[in-house]
Amino acid sequence: MDGMPARLSRTTSGRLLDRILDTPDLPDAVRRLSPASLGALIERIGLEDSGELVAMATVEQLERIFDEDLWRNERPGEEERFDAERFALWLEILLEAGDEPVARRLAELPEELVTLALHRQVLVLDMDALVSEMTGSCDRDDVDRIDKALSGCLSEELDQYRIVSRRHDGWDAVLSAILALDRDQHDTLARVLERCAAMSAEHIEESGGLYEVLTSEEMLEGDVAAEREDRRAAQGHVAPSAAAAFLKLARTAPPDLRADRDPLTRAYFRELARAPAGEGAGPAPAAAAAPSDLVELLRSEGVLRAGDAGPLLEASPRARTEPLFVRALRRLAETEPAAFAERSEELAYLANVLAAGIASRRGRLRPVEALEAAIAAVDLGLGISLGRASAEAKGGDPVKHAAAALLGLRADTLFRLAWHKLHADIKGPTGKVDVDDVLDALAAR
Repeated sequence: MDGMPARLSRTTSGRLLDRILDTPDLPDAVRRLSPASLGALIERIGLEDSGELVAMATVEQLERIFDEDLWRNERPGEEERFDAERFALWLEILLEAGDEPVARRLAELPEELVTLALHRQVLVLDMDALVSEMTGSCDRDDVDRIDKALSGCLSEELDQYRIVSRRHDGWDAVLSAILALDRDQHDTLARVLERCAAMSAEHIEESGGLYEVLTSEEMLEGDVAAEREDRRAAQGHVAPSAAAAFLKLARTAPPDLRADRDPLTRAYFRELARAPAGEGAGPAPAAAAAPSDLVELLRSEGVLRAGDAGPLLEASPRARTEPLFVRALRRLAETEPAAFAERSEELAYLANVLAAGIASRRGRLRPVEALEAAIAAVDLGLGISLGRASAEAKGGDPVKHAAAALLGLRADTLFRLAWHKLHADIKGPTGKVDVDDVLDALAAR
């Protein structure tokens, strides 16, 4: 019985894939999907069964999908690390289209990313340098032991290098990709192997070698991670560490409604403002303007939400009544479109913060759950700042009052106001607050 849901899920995914493969002009339709939509589709079907779709994707789509799929953390708020095993699986899927397309794809991806991925998979030994070092510093017995150890490894000789597998799983795919690069993109591979060999050499040095190679590997991962975070920041994503820091600030320090933004939020919107046109967090213009047959199919199957083009004004499906904040946003959309756009960007930021930074017993928040919680928190903060009960008691128009207030009150400030109050109200005798209790309090609003 335990296996039945998985079998049913695979059967459902198979039927969906069959329907997708029957879509007219499928390659063009796949390329018109936003990277997030294509990533959601691959996740639904399963990477192992998505080879035909992956082969149709653009390198830009793959780069953005890799930003999401190849970096993992154990808990929200923790630093994300590169997943070498997952990259090996991606190589296997890419190779289904042939080794020539794989070589082209890898050459088009950021070279730092390819170097990091291969370094995590293989040890690259410059045999001339290694033989010279061994001849000068090792006796015959040591040389024999090293030769015997190397002969027991999965390896391949390529030019002056010997490439030794660090992991058995995925070796065939990694080697196929390297050989394809050597044949079709030799200059790219030469640069990658040279850098991998330098790090591998540090690893085998007797004095401080392990420390040096760990440092070099961490520096390389840091470079790749920094480039990734720059791309993600331009799309509106929030780094887990920044999300956790913002939530801690909101929990511990109530905001001054008249003060400037906190440094974390300022940095986020500064990076967002640098994004070139068309690289923001919103949906792809083509999909929003004229949904293709593929987009309509994915919406009907629940892979994409029908409201993807503008979900911020949708009422929460679990809400008993539409929050005052949402009603005020609707009013701003009609009367003050610039302010509406600002408050909407702030709300998207807060939803990303909750999705990236909340470690709940129930697991990570889904995007719709994070958005609902962000709306509820901002609505609470708005009520606190307005004294909503007294305004409604006087018979005035609370929506007009709230919309006017939102011209000068930022959503992130209102969120901090509510987040701090919720923690103060829920705090027990131990002084600790369970984040699930905070989320439950927001869901009950």
